[in-house]
Amino acid sequence: MKRDCLSLVGVSVTQDAKSPFWVAQWSLSNGARVKRSTKVPVEGGLFQGERLSKVQARKRALLVAQELAAAAQVEAERVDNLSVRELFDTVLKGKLGRLSVATYANARTTYAQFCEWLGKRRAQEPARLVTRADIKQWVTDRRAEVRCKTVQHGLYVLRAAFNWALDAELIARNPCDRVSVPPDGKEERVVHEAFSQEEVQVLVEKLPDEWAAAVRCCLGTFGQRLGDIRTLRWDQFDWERRVVNMTTGKTGRRLQQPMLAGFYEWARARYEWAQGLGGDAAVWVLP
Repeated sequence: MKRDCLSLVGVSVTQDAKSPFWVAQWSLSNGARVKRSTKVPVEGGLFQGERLSKVQARKRALLVAQELAAAAQVEAERVDNLSVRELFDTVLKGKLGRLSVATYANARTTYAQFCEWLGKRRAQEPARLVTRADIKQWVTDRRAEVRCKTVQHGLYVLRAAFNWALDAELIARNPCDRVSVPPDGKEERVVHEAFSQEEVQVLVEKLPDEWAAAVRCCLGTFGQRLGDIRTLRWDQFDWERRVVNMTTGKTGRRLQQPMLAGFYEWARARYEWAQGLGGDAAVWVLP
């Protein structure tokens, strides 16, 4: 490398045999050197519409180098002071449109809960100040309130956010690394058993009408999630083909669930009754 440097408060310009432009250099607070092209030609010539001599080009390159270093310093200070709340807001903006509505909402809820746990003051402090001890204490406090799997999901969401910040060089380490969630205790474990036909019949008979209808729709669409059932619209029912068109909220998967005879007859009768009522009942299956 051919070298010809001018220095001013740690900022310098140098020639690089691989580049026709002056190269700016400056030091970071940790001693590392940064290099950026000034785009000013070493031998002089046109730069931003102005023709420069070789001497003028070197002087202009140093001015550009100072501007680059100053801008980099401002950005470094901004990044260094990026708050926890700002970090989560930035990550959420990046997720918008790439995740299902439910997954996005769950991430937003987890971020809000963690900020609430930190407290207003600490949530506004730099994200780099969050420690592994903080995450461990958050896990302990959450486990006192909810089951293992719920906390694991929240930890996964937080880890992904801090990983994004780590990849973007906003933080030096991920505080969620090597943090585990205590498993459910014996008294917390729940054995999930299928409802018998008799139990389902009792639910349909005893529940208020709208919840009884929700149970019927759940069974009639082969066990779809409650959120998908509660947002069913009548225009999703294809009466000619006898299918229900659905897009799952969790994965965004499109389904065409066939209607069995009993469910079809019940749904068609309820549809005709709802059209007579008008209003929301004519639009939503469970208004």
